[in-house]
Amino acid sequence: MPQVGRNDPCPCGSGKKYKNCCMKADRAKRIRESAWHREEQVTLNKLIAFAQRPAFQPQLTVAFNLFWNGNYGAEGWNALGKDEIGRFLDWYVHDYRLEQSKKRLVDVFLEEAGATLLPTERQRVRAWLDSYMSVYRIAGLGQPGTLSLVDILTGKEETTAGDALGQLAVMGDLILGRILRSSQPPHFSWAAILLPTTLEADLASYMTSAYEKHKERYPEATWPDFLSQSSYMLNHQLLKHAAEGRKPVRVGAAYYDASRTVEALREAERRLREQAARQAEERRKEQERRPQDKEPPIKQTQGGILLPGSVEYRDRAQRKQPRVSTRAKQKEG
Repeated sequence: MPQVGRNDPCPCGSGKKYKNCCMKADRAKRIRESAWHREEQVTLNKLIAFAQRPAFQPQLTVAFNLFWNGNYGAEGWNALGKDEIGRFLDWYVHDYRLEQSKKRLVDVFLEEAGATLLPTERQRVRAWLDSYMSVYRIAGLGQPGTLSLVDILTGKEETTAGDALGQLAVMGDLILGRILRSSQPPHFSWAAILLPTTLEADLASYMTSAYEKHKERYPEATWPDFLSQSSYMLNHQLLKHAAEGRKPVRVGAAYYDASRTVEALREAERRLREQAARQAEERRKEQERRPQDKEPPIKQTQGGILLPGSVEYRDRAQRKQPRVSTRAKQKEG
């Protein structure tokens, strides 16, 4: 919404000047919202720090490769910008299942670090537990400062805070993100991205097909269950579009474009291949420098047994008879 001047008519329609009507209440509301967002960021920072503990480092690498659909490791991490790393971390802490326990990191965080959190922080984290990533179509404006949305996968209608994405979007645009219900109204997590409406049919078809296959194995699974476990597939589809050169039409540079990320990951993959080739060449040269031990010849016994070494056997007629001493001969005589 455009900024309202102090002496402008109040947007509420009272006929009074803004400074004599709603200005103080709006300012107080903005201060509360700003404080609330800062507190949430502090809690989120604690969760992310917990998820990057050394004990979880092997899982972090597995999760990174899963989200970006490759085998990049640290090379890929260093190739991406902070926004893409942020998108990954948002998915990693909320949705990724640890290989052994099958628990999410947000669940483990609440179990192991919950006692160290403030009561408001524990309440906030519990409100995050039911979140999942999905794709929402902007259907219109709700109450002042809110967005009316429709989940294109589940068909569920939602009302969220009209944050920065709402200011950039137009009717029919898509928001790929996670709705957090730790505020009223709910709000998108900081890693949400804006997509053009032209992607709706493709994303809906792709995820619906995957969901139907998932239900063949897990008949009781719901859309939230499936998305909580498999929302990384949405990122795979965006990477596929970028790899095929299907860039979104930009409106004020607002839409997410994965083409730079695809190029960065391709470059990381190229460096990894070169590194693997150098290591293989070094191993080959090292083997050539080592003295080669000669294997002993293999001889065959009369019984057909193969034995190593120079083994010789005479015929029975040629074998030496045991010597008999002179004294023994005399006794025989």
